[in-house]
Amino acid sequence: MPSDELPPLADLARGFRKRTLVTARLMAKVGMSMAKKGMGASQLADHVDEDDAVEAARELLDQLDGLKGLTMKLGQMMSYLDSSMPPKARRVLARLQAASRPVEAAAIAGVIHAELGAWPEALFDHFEATPFAAASIGQVHRAELGGTTYAVKVQYPGIEELLRTDIATVGKLARLATLLSPVDGKGVVEELASRVLEECDYVREADNQERFRAMLADHPGVSVPAVRADRSAKRVLTTVMCPGAGFDDFVDGGAEEAKDRAGAAIFGTCFHSLWRHGVYNADPHPGNYRFAPDGTVTLLDFGCVKHFTPEFITGWKRIARAVLADDLAAFTRAWTDAGFVGRARKFDFAHQLAAMRFLYQPALTAAPYRFTHAYVAEVHDRLAFKNVNKLKLALPPAWLFVNRLQFGLFSVLAHLGATVRYDRLFREALDS
Repeated sequence: MPSDELPPLADLARGFRKRTLVTARLMAKVGMSMAKKGMGASQLADHVDEDDAVEAARELLDQLDGLKGLTMKLGQMMSYLDSSMPPKARRVLARLQAASRPVEAAAIAGVIHAELGAWPEALFDHFEATPFAAASIGQVHRAELGGTTYAVKVQYPGIEELLRTDIATVGKLARLATLLSPVDGKGVVEELASRVLEECDYVREADNQERFRAMLADHPGVSVPAVRADRSAKRVLTTVMCPGAGFDDFVDGGAEEAKDRAGAAIFGTCFHSLWRHGVYNADPHPGNYRFAPDGTVTLLDFGCVKHFTPEFITGWKRIARAVLADDLAAFTRAWTDAGFVGRARKFDFAHQLAAMRFLYQPALTAAPYRFTHAYVAEVHDRLAFKNVNKLKLALPPAWLFVNRLQFGLFSVLAHLGATVRYDRLFREALDS
């Protein structure tokens, strides 16, 4: 039975058998599929049967829907990052971005009462008990107050505790997987835990959202909804409801010119925020965007925000400038200083520079550029699966969410199909 025909969840899955064991199995299954036959992402796409993929996506959706939490976040990422997944299967798994199975209304009302001291019907002129979106750590309800429509995001009861359980499970697997590699498995998991657990603090998210709203107030083509502070708390976040099409609807029905404007806005906002302000939303999945018919983008969900030090941004810009200039000596110094060289003996810097120049291809193309799924898959292959340095590369923990951001951004742009002068936007941000 499809998840939207099932009754709301009375409670989330807990305990070793229902949660920890399932999480471990799903993580292991994903890891095995990535390593299957030693294929790269671009090759794997040619060996996937569409009907089998759709059935597997439905099975995964059913399992993840009741778990919520970190494992469901992995499913969300697979729905747009996995370039080997056929479109029909991706659409099935994409339900995890916003339209998954909700938690019972009574439990949600209890969270609101505990956080704000009153029941929903006393806090709002109208509160819809059925959510219009439900994702990994909370669900969103429509409400009216004083003639304004709001989106009220409410955390699932007990989700922070369950996220800690998920992180412990993933941490053990990560430490085993990186035992003989130069990757700091413990450090990477600690970085993951910090970002994910921050998402449970909606007061922090409200502050992030207001910061971005001010920061991007004059940035063309984007907007950020205002927060209603007196109806927000640690587990409840109330923001102004912004109209707009969801990602798949915009991809299917938006005009090409509007998609181009949206792509430019998303890409430009990303690097403007990073390289000018040292901050960005590290969760760029498709459910976090709404689109106006003219391509104006509303940015949603500021729970997973990463703040970077000036020194980190300077180091990143050194790498970027060396890549753009095709300067092997400068790249070698910048790459080493950033901490990416785990094993220096016979590290092939020329190969790594070539792989990075492929990653930066949109910024190196002095013409309108269109992201494709084939390009994104090839990026994965050159940087990971088929990289001659793959057993010598380190992953400094601070770069964990940069990788998620870059690959997530590229995948979103590939699905969007925008054609944009990315080189101009990239260099403008680099020089800021």
